[in-house]
Amino acid sequence: MNRNGLRSQAFRYLLVGGTNTLLTYAIYIGLGLLIPAGIAFTIAYVIGLVWVVFGSSRLVFQADHSPKRLAVFAGWYLLVYAVGQITVQLISPKGVEALLWSSIAVIAITTPLTFFGGRMIFAPKVPDTTDNTRE
Repeated sequence: MNRNGLRSQAFRYLLVGGTNTLLTYAIYIGLGLLIPAGIAFTIAYVIGLVWVVFGSSRLVFQADHSPKRLAVFAGWYLLVYAVGQITVQLISPKGVEALLWSSIAVIAITTPLTFFGGRMIFAPKVPDTTDNTRE
């Protein structure tokens, strides 16, 4: 089995992402009952950001986790955060049930964006094998 194949990466992504989702989901729901949902979402997202950036590079994509790639992935993750934040604001959840549904909507939208963005960012560099010099 190819450890860097799409299926293998997707499985590891589900493990890392699932852990992150459970943690941030609990934080979002708990805080969402006490403070505005947008702020609760931001706090939960920042906590999850650290785990996902390092977990994705090392465990999911088993790739070079140079500072540059980590920064690019963190930037991508923040862009995906903006998509999630817009989703939360559009739904404007009040109460436990609405918070649950809004988080499911955010997960459904942002999960594919995060996975395929990470896959592109952490893809191994392919050496240029073309010889552009002519004798």
